[in-house]
Amino acid sequence: MLRGAPPSIDAELIRPEERGLSGTPAVAAVAGLCLDLAAQAGARLIVIDGPQGWRAPGSPVEGKRVCERCTHTPGKTGDPGVVTPKTWTRMAMFSIELFDALHAAGWPRFSGEWPAARATIESFPTQGWRRLGFPPLPGSRRRKLQLKTWMGYLTKSFGVRWSRDPSHDELQAVVVGLGGLLLLREGVTACDVHGHKPFVENGVWREGYILGPRAGAIEPCRRCAGEEIV
Repeated sequence: MLRGAPPSIDAELIRPEERGLSGTPAVAAVAGLCLDLAAQAGARLIVIDGPQGWRAPGSPVEGKRVCERCTHTPGKTGDPGVVTPKTWTRMAMFSIELFDALHAAGWPRFSGEWPAARATIESFPTQGWRRLGFPPLPGSRRRKLQLKTWMGYLTKSFGVRWSRDPSHDELQAVVVGLGGLLLLREGVTACDVHGHKPFVENGVWREGYILGPRAGAIEPCRRCAGEEIV
């Protein structure tokens, strides 16, 4: 849970087991945790590192969503049920179902417009590091990975105060959470936004935005703006 704004941000790091979650994740349980934490914090944003929908059938982009093409995500959601690489299928479908559960609970997918009462936002941590001008955090399996280096980037540049030393996943969560704080404080133009407005077709959600932080002025993404989705 992030609170504040640069140069004073508090990062409260919460382990799932501290809230009674263990074993194989279940959508209802994870959604419940998100909703409880949001209520506790009085939050208006929930940020999810995972896909929110499938490729639009009228998209000129093959095999992936526009937001995935623009941010170079390693995983892609194509037509419903088609995920690249295939080994990510379970994760992708879980994430989409999580967005669905939060939407049903009154936390709709980010529409691209702000202010709004509340929203659930898709993120991609690697893009966040890039846009802030830092080297992306390597995978958690990298030997001798010095997490304190990336922790220091956020401490020195944004005044992040940590409730404890973060894990790899928690560092990834904090860097994209900075994009949410920028959205709350300064609006969409202060953030790095890619993709197209999410919509429902044939009973499933399509496309959507990936949102993250950015450093300084960055021109709007021409790929997002230049291709129409119908």
